[in-house]
Amino acid sequence: MNPQQPELGSVPALIRAGIPDLNPSERRVAEVFVDRPAWTIEASAQEIADAAGTSRATVVRTAQRLGFTGYPQLRVLLARDLGLVAGQPEAHHTSDDAVGVFNAFLRDVALTINDALALLDADDIRRAVDLLADARDVLVVGNGLSSPVAVEMAMRLNAIGRYAEAPVDHVEQGVRARRLGPGDVCVVVSGSGSTRPTIAAARAATRAGAAVVGLTASATAGLAEVATVSLVVGLGAPSFRDEITRNSRLPQSIVAGALVRALSERNIDAAREAQARMLDVIGEVFLQDPR
Repeated sequence: MNPQQPELGSVPALIRAGIPDLNPSERRVAEVFVDRPAWTIEASAQEIADAAGTSRATVVRTAQRLGFTGYPQLRVLLARDLGLVAGQPEAHHTSDDAVGVFNAFLRDVALTINDALALLDADDIRRAVDLLADARDVLVVGNGLSSPVAVEMAMRLNAIGRYAEAPVDHVEQGVRARRLGPGDVCVVVSGSGSTRPTIAAARAATRAGAAVVGLTASATAGLAEVATVSLVVGLGAPSFRDEITRNSRLPQSIVAGALVRALSERNIDAAREAQARMLDVIGEVFLQDPR
């Protein structure tokens, strides 16, 4: 449990980010907090338990697992933060109309950006940028839904003149991680923070002497134990089913892009030169006289 009181505006994001680390009954309680925040601050622990189909003790334990002293503190701080977003739509909406569903999805995405801003630590961001700025080689690892984020980040790093690789095959990831050394950086993207091939590559990079920068939604899973620095980014999906059907890696993709932007600002001239070379290559792709 974090002894420090959560920062202003961060409580909804902290709850959403903590859901993947909960057991099934605790997760149901946290989903009530997320789906019905205004009702939660008025409800008793027993009412929350009834809504989640579990016990009052589980409600208290869930609040503590999420980093609060108990359910009363969660209610008070959630009420505090709801006041900051008064008038904004809640995260989850249902509608039979395609346009309504479409608009609700975009609102959900907007909330995930707020979560990212609330959860990211300024010192961790600075340390991650410093490590990448000084890196000789960069390996970016991601599997499953995280793979496109890893590939995109490597491409963007190369576009600003920072050599990076993002092999898709997990065997190649492991081999490449073992070839890293001191002064190199392995960026590891994992929503759960516990994907077996991903964590294996992170551990291999650590044993080789490289620094590991983690992009994950879990502050307690295996990746957090291995990473030199972790950037905790909420996925915006309250359940595993939602994670599969919704674009839950978008927040991580945005944070990866922000890291690249911060790096490019460290050496603007080198970044511009690299971008010019890339534009030359891109320019050759287009037909000169398309029919």
